[in-house]
Amino acid sequence: MLSDEELRCLRKAGKAVSSTLKTIMYKVHEGMPLIELCELAENNIRSMGCEPAFPCNISIDSVAAHYTSRIGDTSTIPPRGLVKVDIGAHVNGFIADAAITITLSDEHEPLVRAAEKALDIVINNLRPGVKISFLGSLIESTIKSFGFRPIRNLSGHMLKQYTLHGEKNIPNVPIESRFSIEAHEVYAIEPFATDGVGFVIDSPEIYIFRYMSPKKAKKDEREILRVIWDRFKSLPFCDRWVNDIVPNETLAKLLELSFKGSLHGYHVLIEKGKGLVAQAEHTVIIHEDSVEVTTSF
Repeated sequence: MLSDEELRCLRKAGKAVSSTLKTIMYKVHEGMPLIELCELAENNIRSMGCEPAFPCNISIDSVAAHYTSRIGDTSTIPPRGLVKVDIGAHVNGFIADAAITITLSDEHEPLVRAAEKALDIVINNLRPGVKISFLGSLIESTIKSFGFRPIRNLSGHMLKQYTLHGEKNIPNVPIESRFSIEAHEVYAIEPFATDGVGFVIDSPEIYIFRYMSPKKAKKDEREILRVIWDRFKSLPFCDRWVNDIVPNETLAKLLELSFKGSLHGYHVLIEKGKGLVAQAEHTVIIHEDSVEVTTSF
């Protein structure tokens, strides 16, 4: 059972995400620096009395997830770009997570609609007791009806306090699962549609990190990790957020700590066939007799 205070935090975070996405969707344009877009989203969340739950993800064309601007990033929105903006906010660790896809070319509109329609259909079928495998089949059949493929190794996920990925996932394809949706759970539902092969792989790039363990860290590194834990707990962060802790070669130091296992590094994910990728995402609270979309707009 979610307490009144937990619901208040979830709704406040959801309102911050919704407002931020509404602001962003009209500002994305060709030539816009990605770092400007990231900071616009993150600062808007903070201005509403929340904290970002993870660095703003800007994933373009065949990039599916986990790209955020590093310090000094000079990347910009390309002509005719297919731009996924995935943001999260939290209040005391209670998270809202949502994403939109903005296309700068009309030819990509059907792909965007496929992801959005799959999201709508899943939300309309959510209720306590529904099988998770059934939701995966809805996503797959909807996306395929548009002539595209779902990305089978990405999924929606349960949200818990300070935890982005709980023990239950909402797959984009039907899979065998013993789990069902239960009342008082919170989920981020996020279908991914592609005109590629329907599978993502790791790129070499890592720009987002999460605290893991200080066991293999040196004394000075343990102090860095202590501050990271105090600030973010188990939520993801990036070099732009810790430049004051590690002022020189921040990204290099975070990568070093990830190689030691002190941090988890999130590889930028790309579609294996270099296909274009669209994403749609909302956060929902499952009540006993209804479903509340905290990030609706």
